[in-house]
Amino acid sequence: MTSDTPLTIQAETRGRALFIDRKGSLYIARKYRIFRSDDGGATWNLDCYVPTSGWKPVASTFSLAARALRFNIQAFQVLADGSRVAVARDGIYRAQAGESRMTRSWAVTRGSRPITLSAEGNRVFFGEYGGAEMDHVGVRVYLSEDGGRHFEPFFEFPKGDIHHIHNVVVDPYADHYWVLAGDHGRTPGIAALSKDGRHLDWLDRGHQMVRAVSVLPRPDHLIYGSDSEVEPNFLIRLDKKTAKWERLLPVEGSSLYAADVNGMAVISTSVESSAVNTARHCSLYASHDDATWTRLVSLEKDLWSPILHFGLIVLPTVQDASTRRWMFSGQALKRHHDRVSLCG
Repeated sequence: MTSDTPLTIQAETRGRALFIDRKGSLYIARKYRIFRSDDGGATWNLDCYVPTSGWKPVASTFSLAARALRFNIQAFQVLADGSRVAVARDGIYRAQAGESRMTRSWAVTRGSRPITLSAEGNRVFFGEYGGAEMDHVGVRVYLSEDGGRHFEPFFEFPKGDIHHIHNVVVDPYADHYWVLAGDHGRTPGIAALSKDGRHLDWLDRGHQMVRAVSVLPRPDHLIYGSDSEVEPNFLIRLDKKTAKWERLLPVEGSSLYAADVNGMAVISTSVESSAVNTARHCSLYASHDDATWTRLVSLEKDLWSPILHFGLIVLPTVQDASTRRWMFSGQALKRHHDRVSLCG
């Protein structure tokens, strides 16, 4: 079930929500510059940045050009040793503790940039992502064992087995990782990958209810929003042992982000217009028990074409679910594009 409970936004600033660390520090991106706040968003200081050159940074000073070029930090992690790792347009960048200038440690050579980045201690993971060209290669999970300095293939799917990887999820209740694959036919699914990278077992695959980008692990279940443009979308609870899935709530669009903050689960939706996804707004849903859901925010897509981004609510990666101060940001949304809203 669901109800509407308007969310009180306590402050706003320019940027994209990226990360909340265990100490409660907030990280946001303004194009390729990453800022940190240690006081709940009252003040922001430059933490690190991806160096730029050529015509693209100049073009990105115009908002629509930046959107068309995808000139933003896509994913970000702060590691146990204080290193920062970020996904930019052309690859993965890293700065060790105390450094502000980031250095590229992995370059995109197949497909496009990863859309997520995961960490366990100083281990860093991502999966290859891209379009039709990925159907003709063995899609890989990459791992860095040295805090993002070097990446090597960790697991490779058989050629043509999957289209691309949405996420590699660390589950504190399991002795393996979850690999989330997309998109159509038999290729979408959720699989358990052993921590040595030698064994992969599908929990479920081959249908849109197990097409996910971000999941919230629980002792016995995974909680997530489905990511489909060809079928109606739902918030879903998936049993980790039996693979039985339950539709918790119908939602207006596909879901790319989920997080645990301030003692609650939050899942956002997007505006990815299709025959089944006709809504011009996206929402942020919250639950304290994974069963009863409240819609906190509903925001409208702006007038620009999906070529200049789908409309969506961006949630940060969160290291500590009990953090009181949290945030979200808007992409291609009226009055909320590239704006961070501070809550809690």
